Amino acid sequence: MRNNYGLRAVGVVLLMALGCRWGVAQVGPRYVIEVNGKGGSSVSQGRMQPVGRGLVLISFQGLTVLTVDADAEAYSQDLVSNWPAADLLLVTPATAGRYDGLAPLQALRDGLPVVVAEPSDSGVPPRTGGPTLYPMQPWNALELRKQKTRLRVTAMPGTSGTTAVAGYLLELGDSRASYRVYLSRAGTTDSALQLAQRLPGADIALLPGRDGPHLLALNRGAPRAWMPATLKASGYAFTALRR
Repeated sequence: MRNNYGLRAVGVVLLMALGCRWGVAQVGPRYVIEVNGKGGSSVSQGRMQPVGRGLVLISFQGLTVLTVDADAEAYSQDLVSNWPAADLLLVTPATAGRYDGLAPLQALRDGLPVVVAEPSDSGVPPRTGGPTLYPMQPWNALELRKQKTRLRVTAMPGTSGTTAVAGYLLELGDSRASYRVYLSRAGTTDSALQLAQRLPGADIALLPGRDGPHLLALNRGAPRAWMPATLKASGYAFTALRR
């Protein structure tokens, strides 16, 4: 009897464990986007390139993401037409700076996917025409697919006790390898150690700065003892890593 009871107990525990695993696996992204065009190159290298004040273009295997600092000078209706083309536009959360709301986005092409932070007290209003907005709250995820290349964007909260989106974790890759970039909003004061503790799987952080965007190596939770370096005009090349 004891042996039978013990076997049944073990079986229940195993089923519960499997159920938990399946439950986690079933939690998918809030949004899924399929993009036409060439992607899935065998080259596992990507690049981050400054393309204007407050603008950084991230490319990997034919997939491109344009990041825009909502507080930067480039985020205005007059300058939107000069922004380079990309598969996805990501607007970093605004601070108390010169944020112009969603108005500058009206000039973008119809259907362009745009990730924006969704206020906790009110949603992004529905719109017709222009780009397609994807409002995000902390821990929301968006997955963009272009042939065999994948991009996953996860909205990240700030330090403990905060509820607003503080930045985004971008994972670019394919079925073999990926590279994880944390994109922070302006005004962040997190050190490399603090970011690494909150983002143990991130490879590098892209931080806004007065003299342009900065890079800070996080090395998957083991940051090196060095200060952020300015992202130079020549750009920064990165290589996807096996997970």
